[in-house]
Amino acid sequence: MSEQMKTPRKWTKVLLIVSLALNACFIGLIIGVKLTQDEMRPQRAPSAQGSLYLRALSHEDRRALGKSMRSYHTREMRQMDRAGYENALVLLRAIPFDPEALENLMEDQTEASEERLEYAREALIAHLAAMSDAKRAEFADALEHALKRGPKRKKQP
Repeated sequence: MSEQMKTPRKWTKVLLIVSLALNACFIGLIIGVKLTQDEMRPQRAPSAQGSLYLRALSHEDRRALGKSMRSYHTREMRQMDRAGYENALVLLRAIPFDPEALENLMEDQTEASEERLEYAREALIAHLAAMSDAKRAEFADALEHALKRGPKRKKQP
């Protein structure tokens, strides 16, 4: 009797993508904390900036940019991301603990995250450049509305 290869279920792929997204958020949080401790930090919050632009886009435009990002963030890149976190697990459990090795690994992960952010920024600018003047004016109005409304906040229990 031949063995059948088990293929990963769809939910495991979704779980991996969600996990990678959460890890990217965690790295962003670490970067944010580091920037706030630095006296030479920029006077704007990069994550909030990107969030406002995305909130101002129509649903269809967000989907189009998301599709572009998924095509950029290939399976090989996701596998490299996962390997990086697996390496972090090894480093975290190592005795003696080598904080310098973990810092180097996290710097590499941050660099990869910044490359994806740069691609996303370029994709957004290209998308906005391809819009008609009227659509871009609608986007500007939506951005102004999002700016006045402020950041989304979680409801207090």
